[in-house]
Amino acid sequence: MEPRGWFVGLVLIACAAVALSGLALKAAASEPVALDLQGIVHTRSGQDVAILAERGGARRLPVPVSRIEAQLIERARRGQSGLTQATIDALGGRVVRASIDGMADDRALRGHLCIASGLGRGEVRLDAAPGEALALAMQAGAPIEIDPVVLDEAGLSLDHLRGRSVGSRQREVAPAPVLDM
Repeated sequence: MEPRGWFVGLVLIACAAVALSGLALKAAASEPVALDLQGIVHTRSGQDVAILAERGGARRLPVPVSRIEAQLIERARRGQSGLTQATIDALGGRVVRASIDGMADDRALRGHLCIASGLGRGEVRLDAAPGEALALAMQAGAPIEIDPVVLDEAGLSLDHLRGRSVGSRQREVAPAPVLDM
């Protein structure tokens, strides 16, 4: 009976090791991906789209933004900040990062802005439209990050874009939401 108990124990240890290695791989895969603004595209329909590029990668993320958000992003690219950034600074806070970390049922991206409190209370995480979060992060020189699952879902690879026509891509996925302005 002794060898059987030893074998069962060995099997349990092997199962635990496999489960722990799976958790470690999942945790490593869920590290946020850094993004950089590649530019703002003004479409014929009047919709502005911020194009974010995966840092060190080939994927791009199109983010529909309002005209005002596009203007704020362009001003931030020129080194100008706005009233919101001045207010955060005046209160002793600082923008730590902008994150795109979810998609709504209508495929609209969800964003957050992390602000370090000037009162020593740590970070405050605020819901924000992705365009607002991008503009404020750029004004502050803070990183822009995306959840890798969201990038996998909504990102477009350059190879994919070069190899297929826009028409065939539109048949494969639902269109991105467009803001009415």
